[in-house]
Amino acid sequence: MIRVIKSIPYNIKKAWKSIIRNLGASVSSVFAVTITLILIMLFAVAAFNVSSFTKNIETHIQVLARVDAIVEESQIPELEAQLKAIDHVVDVRYSSASEQLDLLIQDEKSKGKYNSFKNSNPLPAAFYVDADQGKNVANIKKQILKIDGIMDANYGGDSVNTMIKGFNSIRLYGGVFIGALSFLAMFLISNTIKINIHNRREEIAIMRNVGASNGFIKAPFLFEGIFIGIFGSIIPILLTIFGYGFVYDALGGNLLTSMFKLLPPIPFVLYLSGILLVIGILVGFIGSLLAVNKNLKWKR
Repeated sequence: MIRVIKSIPYNIKKAWKSIIRNLGASVSSVFAVTITLILIMLFAVAAFNVSSFTKNIETHIQVLARVDAIVEESQIPELEAQLKAIDHVVDVRYSSASEQLDLLIQDEKSKGKYNSFKNSNPLPAAFYVDADQGKNVANIKKQILKIDGIMDANYGGDSVNTMIKGFNSIRLYGGVFIGALSFLAMFLISNTIKINIHNRREEIAIMRNVGASNGFIKAPFLFEGIFIGIFGSIIPILLTIFGYGFVYDALGGNLLTSMFKLLPPIPFVLYLSGILLVIGILVGFIGSLLAVNKNLKWKR
């Protein structure tokens, strides 16, 4: 272990010299990692915020169950109890006909056109029914419609489900695309390390002849891959820290509406920057590991 620790400065020095010696190929690999990590960053920003949007939508989905006009006020507690007894219902709130009208009047879009209904309210009373999860809302609606005294029930079903499915599709296909780009970056790094191994073949042969172990010979190339990954992560991390904060402030923390609240920059950008750095290091390490295992096969 002590010998391994002592060899780290040597390996770092060798890796750095190798990067400088083959600057063109190294820059190409760094560029590939940079592009990959920028795309991963964009996807991650979208994916994490989409996940937040989905949870926010699901927690705000309510079934509006309107009460039949023939239902007496004395029957309301019984209806409320039946609604609360439905599986996956976590809360039920009653809203009288007058309260429903007040909500319409207070709506900025109404522009006072409902004021005339105060003396003759055509709206029925209603219940707002909250589900524990968005996926259970459709079934809750079906159960509500079976209850006598309920006129209808609505939650914006198809549009909400389509939106949630769309968000999930973005995460799925985006992940596949980013995975493919990561493999491309690893291939380019592997090819760079392969070139460096070829350029140092005489030096490697001498090291083997004097008894150097495979691990000692491989280590500088592994460090080289790690450095390429680190260098490739610098620009994506800077874009994450400064770019996301700028976009967040420009949009006022919301995407279109308050329902789509963006994740606060802190601590989100710190977590994402750490993830990008780790991915860069792993991509560089794996790419170099593939190269040394393939091109430095040798046994005493």
